Amino acid sequence: MFIRGYFKRANAQDLPQERFMNITKNLGMLVLAIYLILVGIVALFHVAIPVIVTGILALAAGILILIGR
Repeated sequence: MFIRGYFKRANAQDLPQERFMNITKNLGMLVLAIYLILVGIVALFHVAIPVIVTGILALAAGILILIGR
């Protein structure tokens, strides 16, 4: 049984919200994100992207994350 007015919308006035999405300043995480998106596109749509490109992106992301950049 549904009672009208039982469920109320959450009041989001006091929550800090930003208008724009923040892009990470960590270069390694950015390269990793690009790699994951690229691999996902290849898997879903069978796009022919050379293996060397994904390998270089994975290697660069791993190195940059390890050195903390």
